[in-house]
Amino acid sequence: MSDLFYEKIHALCAVPRLPDHDEFFKTADRTASVLEAEDESYRPPAENGKPGGVLDFTRLPALPLVVVPDLHARVFFLRNILDFVPPSGFLDKVLEGKSVLEALEMGAVRIVCVGDALHAELRARDRWLEAWKDFNEGIYDGKAMREEMEEGLTLLELLMVCKCRFSSTFHFLKGNHENIMDKRGGGDFPFCKFADEGEMVMKFMYQVYGDDVLHVISCCENLLPLVAVFPGCVISHAEPRRGFTRTELVNARNSAEVVAGLTWTENDGAKQGSVKAVMEDLLGKDAAEHSVYLAGHRPVPGKYALRQDGRFIQFHNTEMQNVALVSPGTVFNPDSDIVSVI
Repeated sequence: MSDLFYEKIHALCAVPRLPDHDEFFKTADRTASVLEAEDESYRPPAENGKPGGVLDFTRLPALPLVVVPDLHARVFFLRNILDFVPPSGFLDKVLEGKSVLEALEMGAVRIVCVGDALHAELRARDRWLEAWKDFNEGIYDGKAMREEMEEGLTLLELLMVCKCRFSSTFHFLKGNHENIMDKRGGGDFPFCKFADEGEMVMKFMYQVYGDDVLHVISCCENLLPLVAVFPGCVISHAEPRRGFTRTELVNARNSAEVVAGLTWTENDGAKQGSVKAVMEDLLGKDAAEHSVYLAGHRPVPGKYALRQDGRFIQFHNTEMQNVALVSPGTVFNPDSDIVSVI
């Protein structure tokens, strides 16, 4: 493993700070280029020639897979994932005792994050309320908001650095929080929970970084895939609202319904059977029978929650640092294969 790269990512994680404007712009611009040029062997293009909405690894050599739930400005969570030494048997024998980052360096593991990089939520409720007071007084970059953005942008920078270095093995799906412009349309909606978080982030970015950084981050968001499919599992940010077809998923960016239906679905908001239909269309009926659908979006109590007759597994818990370990050729068991990285 490159000691310089190891030092770089740990320096990023050590003390969250606002990234330098020029370096941040260059990193985001490079990330957009990487996303735009992803290999068609696993990311088939949409009908308009742009990168499609599906990452499909079913025809490529199988690798162990780490699925990461919503990050929400938790720099420490991603750092702990990269430093995590998986349990015996997950990685190849020659990598026994190696960390996830070391396995990434050797091209021996894949990572898929289900989305939602920005907006610390419940753990930062008081900070958001303090920043909201400033915002209503016309202060867009006050102390509380800067602390929020130091965490969020440090994480975003780290995600982009990893994507650029491990372009074919490190992947980040679009979540409902990947909307830096806080726009409405194309399947996106303005976000607010404790305050007016989406608008507050957009105004902060405009004031502190300007149009150029805002634009290039938005470009990255618009190039993100929405679904990943592997032998044994399908992944998206949220529960599919209905049984989208492969064609619809590849061309997702042309349909606001599909984008919203993979990123904003509330509990009990999906059509029963939607998960089964998506898996059968992507994997085939026989393979889907022994596969699972993994997602985050709505927080769950405990380790995981089951929906859609047990086919859909939600495993986003804001108080835990859990990941899902999917081993090639093994049926996923949420009791043993969802593990803590700390």
